[in-house]
Amino acid sequence: MAGLSEKGRKRGLVLAMGGLGGLVMLDETILGVSLPAIRSEMGLSPTTTHWIINSYMLTFTCFAAIGGKAIDLFGLRPALIVTSVVFAVASLLAGFADGATMLISMRVVQGLCAAIMFPMTLAAATLTFDETERGRAIGTLAGMATIFLAAGPFLGGVLTDYLSWRWVFWINIPIVVAGTALACFLWRNPEVPRPRPVVDRIGLVLLLIGMTGLIFGLMEGPDFGWVTPAILVSLVAGVIGLAVFIAYEARQAKPLIDVRLFRLKAFHASATVILLTQMSKIVVAIFVPHFLQLEMKYSALAAGLATVVAVLPFPFLSAPAGKFADRHGSRRPVLLSLALLAVANAAIGGLMFMENYMVLAPALLVWGIALPFAMIPTGRLTANSVPKDKQGEVSGLVITARLVGGTLGVTMGSVLLAMSAGFSSIFWVMSALLMLCWAYGATAFVKDSVAAR
Repeated sequence: MAGLSEKGRKRGLVLAMGGLGGLVMLDETILGVSLPAIRSEMGLSPTTTHWIINSYMLTFTCFAAIGGKAIDLFGLRPALIVTSVVFAVASLLAGFADGATMLISMRVVQGLCAAIMFPMTLAAATLTFDETERGRAIGTLAGMATIFLAAGPFLGGVLTDYLSWRWVFWINIPIVVAGTALACFLWRNPEVPRPRPVVDRIGLVLLLIGMTGLIFGLMEGPDFGWVTPAILVSLVAGVIGLAVFIAYEARQAKPLIDVRLFRLKAFHASATVILLTQMSKIVVAIFVPHFLQLEMKYSALAAGLATVVAVLPFPFLSAPAGKFADRHGSRRPVLLSLALLAVANAAIGGLMFMENYMVLAPALLVWGIALPFAMIPTGRLTANSVPKDKQGEVSGLVITARLVGGTLGVTMGSVLLAMSAGFSSIFWVMSALLMLCWAYGATAFVKDSVAAR
């Protein structure tokens, strides 16, 4: 590290961690373009195809709550090296998969690694920078993540059309190797060691049972039959598992997820906005390119380019959305953007019948403009809705809400397509959910402080 200033070391660490965190955002948008090619080559059913996405999301969701504790449990370098090596190997094997079992299994492994890697990027920035620099560091992480997010559809289309869908997984390897090597080189352990965290193993098991049972039952219900014993047992186990999880966590001094915060109406509403906006993002990232390829016969590259119009505004509008909320408050932009998202989703669903991209594109653009003004100011509402001594739990809960939203988005779309409801129904249901969220938010967000000028 000779010749490298402390300022340069910190900047380099943020860039390395931003690249690793960006992999998660990239995965949200790059794979949707490739799903039709994977489905065609392997001869998969629509439900099995969507498990390629949801197996990753489900594992990520269940383990993200303990991922942020990896630094304190094992140290950054050991945790990051092991996680990154396993993630790279899983990506390599996923690219070589010749059937759904192998591919989905590797996606589960990737999801487990991402659940450790993604919270670690934020924790590393928090431990490296003091309070006066931390905001800029977190902003850099978020900015890099949104760049990866916007690049996903285009990159997925290029790789699928000109190389193979397998490169959608193999592209992870150089990114994770370079990011890990740089981060390990630049990382410096905190001078004051932090106390070893407690891992709520019982809560983790209950969450796994609840989420897996519920999602499996919903995903496979149309194929197995809703009243078959396997589906009924799965759904009942899921509901009971989640109910017991909530009851158990509410009594723990150091819970996996502090469900007691959901008793606060404003926090509950903010978490719902986060969940539904992420759900909408996944729906657009997965099912718009799916529609363009299956119904309008677009190539993977053309579908990727066509989807970029929806995600491209995010990197450019994230910072302005945050500044607007700081100056004018979060309530107005969140409620207005929720309404616009609902209208845009309804329009996307209706315009799909015309099978004309030039007509569909404006609705996708409106959706893309509204999304950051819903997601970014909601983070401020979430922080403002809880007591100061509970701020530490907020980031973990926000990540969990995002992941649950992504998992439910894939599940909802898969179920509706399996029931032959059509692509339009996915966006109409999403529109209805966003409008219900708007109505609830209008009553819940009654107080909204504005930063001092």
